[in-house]
Amino acid sequence: MYKDYIFWIVIGLLSLLHIDFWAWDKVYPIFFGFIPYHLWYDGILTISGAIFFFWWGKRFWPDPPEDLEN
Repeated sequence: MYKDYIFWIVIGLLSLLHIDFWAWDKVYPIFFGFIPYHLWYDGILTISGAIFFFWWGKRFWPDPPEDLEN
């Protein structure tokens, strides 16, 4: 039961962070001399989501039935 709560809390948090309302007019800093702030932020958010879904699948995916293991 707690697995559902963790999943929806993290999905909600990532969705709220995706809005990025606190930096709509922010242009600087430029990372590594050519990556704008919003592109950097969206990349970090996307990687965080991918890591979360990978972890979620490895941790909570059900085991296969015993009769299929042979």
